[in-house]
Amino acid sequence: MKPQTKIVILGAGYAGMMAALRLSGKTRKLNTEITLINGVDTFVERPRLHQAATGQPIPQTPIRDMLKGTRIQFRQGWATAVDPDAHSIVVRTSIGEEIIPYDILVYALGSAVDQDVVPGVQENAYVLDAQGANAAPALLEKLNRLHSGRIVVVGGGATGIEGAAEIKGWFPRLQVGLVTDGPFGTFKGPRVECHFREAFAQQGIGIHEGQCVRAVEPGQLILSNGESLPFDLCLWAGGFRAPSLARETGFKVNDRGQILVDIFGRSISHPAVYAIGDASHPVEEPGNPMRMSLLTAVTRGAHAADNITAFLRGKAQTPLSFAYYGQGIAMGPNDAVGFLGYPDDQPRGPILRGKTAVVVRNFFVAMLFYFLELERRFPGFFYIVGKGRYLRAKQAQQRRQVSTTLS
Repeated sequence: MKPQTKIVILGAGYAGMMAALRLSGKTRKLNTEITLINGVDTFVERPRLHQAATGQPIPQTPIRDMLKGTRIQFRQGWATAVDPDAHSIVVRTSIGEEIIPYDILVYALGSAVDQDVVPGVQENAYVLDAQGANAAPALLEKLNRLHSGRIVVVGGGATGIEGAAEIKGWFPRLQVGLVTDGPFGTFKGPRVECHFREAFAQQGIGIHEGQCVRAVEPGQLILSNGESLPFDLCLWAGGFRAPSLARETGFKVNDRGQILVDIFGRSISHPAVYAIGDASHPVEEPGNPMRMSLLTAVTRGAHAADNITAFLRGKAQTPLSFAYYGQGIAMGPNDAVGFLGYPDDQPRGPILRGKTAVVVRNFFVAMLFYFLELERRFPGFFYIVGKGRYLRAKQAQQRRQVSTTLS
């Protein structure tokens, strides 16, 4: 009988949970032990943090409930160190530190708002994270205490747009403005940008473009031109980065601290480690530019599980290849922007707005969460769309190289 293979999964977000559930079902006959480690014992629905921060009821699903009927062992604790040479992890729990060995590690610790990029963010701004002294619960408490005042949201991406619109929608008495160092809302092209601008104009949210923030001080932003912008509350949404653990451990990482992985999802410096979700980035495009999103997370979790299963069976692993369905961006309780993005994440067809877009966005957020339940019940249920995109992209690249050589 083959010795037992110990698989440890760090992080129980969308990517880590999908990997754990899929592995539990697919490897049940392969003598594996699967351990899932997470700092908190409830599942965090990250796409709803802007709703939690404005006081809307958000389901709190215990992780143990999501694992019922599986072979997965859940341990609540925070990973403080990884020794990839000794194949072990140090986990801090409520009763002390524990060393957990592994044969295969799935690193899925996600990302958090980057609070170190500008001085003063940690001390003087709030963020749309689930944990921390200045995270969503503290933001809600502060908003409830404000009877009037000026809210400044920093960041012109989807997180900043959703945060500003949600705050204005639920706290209309407050003056809300968004500050971005580049042009506003251009990350999905001019058609979508027009809808962002129209929604902000209708809601009375100010836009300050081309304003680089040099520091966040108590009650004011210090801009790069020397001017100051006063606020009663600042929400910082100026980009995400992965936890520092991977860099401190010695994994090869990018500027955001994400583990660099090959097309099969393995760390390029430590191939016994599969890194997935926001905590990793492929060194080669999987037939698509990749962004942080729910679909990216569950797809990469499923892909890692499939490749680990193939490895344990002595079969060839498959390169990551997938396509995006579309995207929905919340614009407050009564508005959203939604559009198809199949297959290359570029807006296509009609752009939905208003209540219709809200319903569609909420449906897909709920659906991606429910995919985890279906994966638990029917291992292998989740189907990765766009499996041929990587191969087609490689073939096109080779044709271009041949054409360049001949010319």
